[in-house]
Amino acid sequence: MSDMHAIVPSLDALASSAGLVLGVVVLTCYFLHPLAGIPGPLRAQSGLGGWQTVRAAKRDFGWKLAELHDRHGAFVRIGRNSVSVVDPAAKVTSPSLLATLDHDEHNLARRGVSPAFSMNLLLDLEEFVDSAFDDFIATSGKSRATIDLGTMLQFLAMDVVGELAFGQGFGLSKAGRDTGDYLPMLDAYTASACLSGTQPWARPILHRWLTRKLGSSGAAALGAKASVAVSRRLAELDKAAQAGDDSNLRKDVLSKLMSAKNPDGSPFSIAQVKVQANSILGAGSDTTSITFRALLAYIVRDPAVYNKVMQELEGAAEEGIVSLPLSYAAAQKLDYFQACLKETLRLHPAVPWVLPRIIPPGGASVACHHFAAGVEVAMSPYVFPRRKEAYGDDAEMFRPERWLEATAEEKKRFDRNLLTFGQGNRICVGKNIALMELSKLAPSVLYRYNLAFTPRRQAGSPHTLPGRAIDGRLDDKEPWHCESQWFSHQKDFWVDVSIRSGSQAM
Repeated sequence: MSDMHAIVPSLDALASSAGLVLGVVVLTCYFLHPLAGIPGPLRAQSGLGGWQTVRAAKRDFGWKLAELHDRHGAFVRIGRNSVSVVDPAAKVTSPSLLATLDHDEHNLARRGVSPAFSMNLLLDLEEFVDSAFDDFIATSGKSRATIDLGTMLQFLAMDVVGELAFGQGFGLSKAGRDTGDYLPMLDAYTASACLSGTQPWARPILHRWLTRKLGSSGAAALGAKASVAVSRRLAELDKAAQAGDDSNLRKDVLSKLMSAKNPDGSPFSIAQVKVQANSILGAGSDTTSITFRALLAYIVRDPAVYNKVMQELEGAAEEGIVSLPLSYAAAQKLDYFQACLKETLRLHPAVPWVLPRIIPPGGASVACHHFAAGVEVAMSPYVFPRRKEAYGDDAEMFRPERWLEATAEEKKRFDRNLLTFGQGNRICVGKNIALMELSKLAPSVLYRYNLAFTPRRQAGSPHTLPGRAIDGRLDDKEPWHCESQWFSHQKDFWVDVSIRSGSQAM
């Protein structure tokens, strides 16, 4: 019994000590930390953390961060050592090789993989993008139907990634269903990485919780599928080498990666190729399909914009400027459509999450504010382009004309403020894949089909989720249910489609 009495005071003393340490941490972070004085959620200011974790779990990051900036201004503290910035003077661009922080190291690593994503290489593969679109048409090309267009567009994006990167599509568009459980795998992969990234020390716990919730292992399943694709291509290369003839091998992204060199001249290892394959498979279809859905929705929801796009398409077809299958080069001549694409990339970026940079030794000034070394300073590709400082008083309005009416100097500023793919040496290596696919296939969908959002409030509606906009507003008129985590996914996107009269003649 005496031992028990001895333990109780010890536990009390331990609890008191822990409380004292916690109090010191909170007071230090709130009053003495280099970021003290920058407004933000109490969790962030106190150093207890968790604000980003909650946002990742609830998938409402973009609009919650926008609310904080509306309340507090250009600088918001979102973590013990993290600040979100929306001042145009801040030069914080989004990363592509996310694991590499040092600029010189990043440039060297990027040099090895960039040729695999060059537009010249991709243009040589245009016919395979057209082939994937043919499968999409065959499945969704009924004279009149209500379809889950959001899912079908992701199937199409997955098949295009397969054709461009892995030598063959995944057959999802042709099957009209997720034959390999790709979609839950991709969701689990990115959601787990984002959530556990907010609390690295709790990564195993958060990963297990999310895996059970979503029913997919995410990274493990993705790695297995990427390994299969790489192994298949290695077998093809070995077979061609034995035959002494590689003329039938497709010169695609994966083949380029297999011949890539490290900065020291050594060839990429199989492990390095698999890492890149993981990234392509894990992010390639999500980013493109999110933008594809948003582009079609922004055009269709505004009758004036829809009419202008269709008039431009029909006029170009009559003049012989464009024809099906639409080439990337021809799509560049559709000025109003390209303005719609840029406006979509501005208002509905695939990645709304903040993309941090670490202040170097000695500190640095960002938008006239000095930050100490080691502080993370970041911008959100969703929040910043919706600010008046970036695009004027109508920044939250979808208005493609802004890109056509702008002076040469304004266009430079607009392009500089568009963070969807990043800027400078941190620009996303997959940008060309996305732009080619969207430029070729979105006008093709619009020309071939009449599109109308399937109403939520009607008998037999297929919708299962409430309408929610990209800014978090709940509205039954919204065609989808938007989330905002690492990706700004749209779910429950149902559309009434019918084949346009004369669309076969283009």
